[in-house]
Amino acid sequence: MNNTTLHFVQKGLSFALLLMISWSYSQISYSTYHQKNNTSKLKFNPVLFVADSITKHIDIQSFALETNFNFRYSDLVQKGTGGLADSLILDFNRFRKALDKQNYLDVSGEVLLVQFGFVSNPEEYEVDDEIKKSRRSYYGFGIRQRATGGLSFDQNYIELLTQGNGPFYDQNFSTGHARINSSVYSELSATYAREMSDKLWLGLRLKYLLGGFNITTNKLALSLRGNELNNEVEVGAQADIRVSGPIEFTLDAYDFIDEISMDSPSQIFSTDNPGYAVDLGLVYTVSPKLVLSAAVTDIGQIRWKNDVKQLTLDTTYRYTAPDFSDSVDDQADNYKSPEDVLDELTEDVKNEFGFQLTEDSYTEKLPYTISMGAEFRLLKNLDFGAMYAHYASPYYQRDTYAFSANLGIRNALSLSPTMIIVGSNTVWACAAAFRFGPLQFHMAINDLDGVATPADAQGIGIQMGMSYVFPFVLKL
Repeated sequence: MNNTTLHFVQKGLSFALLLMISWSYSQISYSTYHQKNNTSKLKFNPVLFVADSITKHIDIQSFALETNFNFRYSDLVQKGTGGLADSLILDFNRFRKALDKQNYLDVSGEVLLVQFGFVSNPEEYEVDDEIKKSRRSYYGFGIRQRATGGLSFDQNYIELLTQGNGPFYDQNFSTGHARINSSVYSELSATYAREMSDKLWLGLRLKYLLGGFNITTNKLALSLRGNELNNEVEVGAQADIRVSGPIEFTLDAYDFIDEISMDSPSQIFSTDNPGYAVDLGLVYTVSPKLVLSAAVTDIGQIRWKNDVKQLTLDTTYRYTAPDFSDSVDDQADNYKSPEDVLDELTEDVKNEFGFQLTEDSYTEKLPYTISMGAEFRLLKNLDFGAMYAHYASPYYQRDTYAFSANLGIRNALSLSPTMIIVGSNTVWACAAAFRFGPLQFHMAINDLDGVATPADAQGIGIQMGMSYVFPFVLKL
């Protein structure tokens, strides 16, 4: 591999690493969905407070970090054997077999600065000499910093990287598009919910978004088609990479990416890109023992217009092996050194694969989530919950099922062990909360097996926070 090619590969790997750091979407642990008196679950549904009869709450200083992927670290990295027994090795054969046709990798993050809400007291009024009570309403407000997005990629990417194009030389081969859509933004939200009947609550949450950073790939694909008769390979490349934020691209004379740099990371938390989103939710109390809920969250978009860069590429190149027939006899009149032959090939490739760099603003829709839940109360302080969530980004979708047992002990402790099923993978999680008067500390951990054996993790996550929840009645 010559220095020019090595230099380009290094820059490509650096850019890939930068993308990996930014692959994220925001998700609070599903083990909190039915947890008693944990108001962080309002993220799933603006009226879930109804299930716990909470009338006032203030949530402060909470955060959530989580990973999700459909393969394990141990699928790629293994302990060596024989002379490599004291080393770690990359097992690409095992990794290829572990992958699905479509694969994903997510790293989540969210910081809640403050969230509060209260239910209005019903007012009495008289109708035909009969005293009635007005329906109650809920008012809420929140401020949080969020990350949302994700990565999906076709198995063919790994096939090409680990096996080369040899197995596919006589086929029309395509990697498919790698899809990345990641954003960092601030969220200001206002919630209004209304008691429509003795059994039904409806809620609406409006969000004003202040975008700070976004990176999106609408296209990122490579195609190969070999022609054995002419000893050539037709290479197609497509790319559409959009960035709003402190990442800078420098192109060389051939419009290759020559340098990728980042200005002050604090610019990631800029607020110069406006957006909006809407959450809708309902809670229906079928009976004192059965409560149903449903919601759709994050229906909205952000207009990215500040510090925008867009890299595009759409080209087809016919690669023919370099001809060294004139590089044998250095005394011949038509002699051409091997270095010159390779330089001509390199220049030819660069002329075909140059990027276009523009600065046009663009709009990105947020990934949205549809969720549904059912809670069955077996005893006064014990219930069982089931929930389903459909997560849909502009480029891929994922379904999650969660089943939990939710226990409350003397208003001081609540536990929610949970089984979470994502695709063909099952992980165990648990949420817990400790209460001292109205003050509550809560936390959740996903993939308990992965915590014990990180190499086999499917999606380790942690959530912590504190809140004041009312009313509070001490039970002795």
